[in-house]
Amino acid sequence: MPEAGLPAHVLLAVLAAALLHAGWNALIRGAGDKGLYTVLLHASSGCLAIFALPFLGLPAPASWPYVGASALLHTLYIAWLMRAYDGGQLAVSYTLMRGLPPLLVALVSAPLLGEPLGSAGWLGIAAICGGVLGIGFAGGLTPGRALAHPASRAAALNALAIAAYTVVDGIGARQSGNPLAYACMLFVCEPLLILLWQYRLRGPLLLAYCRSHWRLGLLGAACSTSAYATILWAMTQAPVAMVAALRESSVVFAVLIGSLWFKEGRLRPGLLAGAGVVLGIFLLRS
Repeated sequence: MPEAGLPAHVLLAVLAAALLHAGWNALIRGAGDKGLYTVLLHASSGCLAIFALPFLGLPAPASWPYVGASALLHTLYIAWLMRAYDGGQLAVSYTLMRGLPPLLVALVSAPLLGEPLGSAGWLGIAAICGGVLGIGFAGGLTPGRALAHPASRAAALNALAIAAYTVVDGIGARQSGNPLAYACMLFVCEPLLILLWQYRLRGPLLLAYCRSHWRLGLLGAACSTSAYATILWAMTQAPVAMVAALRESSVVFAVLIGSLWFKEGRLRPGLLAGAGVVLGIFLLRS
């Protein structure tokens, strides 16, 4: 059983995963063809996982249905991710996708996971969600824009997919007996439908893109697989809702990358809103 609180070593591991998560999302945002790079990144993740599985072994059979369910949810996630960054700013799309899932996960933690949160936990998650959305507003997000812009609508829909697969993977990782093996099996299954879909649409172009950009694909895959494998391990060590909320500290890193690299948004208001994320982290540790 995971600990009731958030141990320091878990906190540091999740913060490192958050930085990696913001990094691979920035690679998608900066890609010339965001759709093809997203497919390449996830296909590369599957290739890395295939090499790792013989050393890790398979997860327990009890977790396999969760791998299947999560792979389907991740298919939706990847499709909406491509759309969210197609014409959308990193700070705006990223914060929409990351601001709502922790609250949704927290709401189902007690009935589905048997992990009711105390007052400090709820306050911490609320502070992180508020800080994340505040960063989005500092980056130019408005309610009207979120509803009107197709990229923002895709990002909002992705929040539902993220919350769903977080809960599924939290249960599956615990059932697996080996969260790293569970993660690798998921990485292998995750891109299959998207690969078939994109190959049917743009087969020759997809193959040519993979041949010319495979190094960048492996870089993004290394960040992505390391980040999510760490998160799955953390969910076996601490309450899922707390890990899911802490993971969204990645938005602070996304603001820094978006402002300094892509020259988008306003850095100072974004970092001020990020103080809410930092406050939430302290509350989760209390």
